Amino acid sequence: MKLIYLHNPKHKFWENYKLFPPIRYTWFKFFASYEHSFNRIYNSKKKKIIEFEQILLLTGSSFDYTKMLKKKNWLKKRLEKCDIKILITPTIYAKQHALRYLGNSEIIRKKIKVVPPSINLKKTIIKKIIKPIKKINLLFIGQSFYGKGGPICFKIADLLNEKKINFRFKFVCSDVPNNFTIPENVEVINYKITEREKYELYKWCHLFIFPVIQDSFGVFMECIETSTPIICTNIFDKTEIIKNKENGIIINTPFQLYQFKNFGKKYKNWDQFKLKFIESFNKGLFDKLIAKYAKTIIDLYKNHSKINDLSKNIYRKSWVKYHPNKRNLILKSIYKNLLN
Repeated sequence: MKLIYLHNPKHKFWENYKLFPPIRYTWFKFFASYEHSFNRIYNSKKKKIIEFEQILLLTGSSFDYTKMLKKKNWLKKRLEKCDIKILITPTIYAKQHALRYLGNSEIIRKKIKVVPPSINLKKTIIKKIIKPIKKINLLFIGQSFYGKGGPICFKIADLLNEKKINFRFKFVCSDVPNNFTIPENVEVINYKITEREKYELYKWCHLFIFPVIQDSFGVFMECIETSTPIICTNIFDKTEIIKNKENGIIINTPFQLYQFKNFGKKYKNWDQFKLKFIESFNKGLFDKLIAKYAKTIIDLYKNHSKINDLSKNIYRKSWVKYHPNKRNLILKSIYKNLLN
């Protein structure tokens, strides 16, 4: 009997492999014919199923962008080897992005399967905003102040204050620099919150504000789980998850981490990328984006039915699209073809 060993999916994005597994995995790697891993190629003799978010993470050099680029030829040859049977990614964009780096290898193309992410059914919340909003509640949650767009959030808050908008903005981040002035009506929560506290915040808020320039996946699924409309940037592959004016609002960003022409060239590591962002931010590159965010929030504040519509679309459409059963059907089919 052929068995599959599942490596520990540490990222929240993959938590449903434990909560709603598609098959019964073996606990013992020794007895397995296959191993299913996440963002990593293990040095073993097992046949491999590898799941990735961004293909260059499989080089094992996530902090050195230049090194990641230099290793792409090695990665191409490694992924073409016969022990790697399947590559799984969550979006069509991530697949196309991977193939662009890997020279459009036909061998790798055939190995890559797109398996959409899934929500945690235990965390789902249906929101209903019936009455007009007297004070709009905004939420941000992010580990990296710069990477997730913290300075942009503060400027958005400044604009809302200038426009005399009645709002409260809970900003969850333990990475806020000491030299930043916290805008009026912004509450910084600078400690690690529990899962229960986090989902209470999702219940509380009307909108999730996320002008991210790095990358993220967890909060997008959490917003869908809690039927919380998100205003976010068109980062990497997230326009496949968030459909503009359907389950959130997309605002184009002039600058992001995984820009093909810049990654590993104009900035060679995270520190250089952060400095480039700060420089661009101070020169006013994000001023139009900030104005669009503020305008969008004000529009939704004055027209609360639009927030209702976005929330309804999430639990009527997105919950169906990202239901664990849908993901599991695709995974079962992949496993079946592999094991037979």
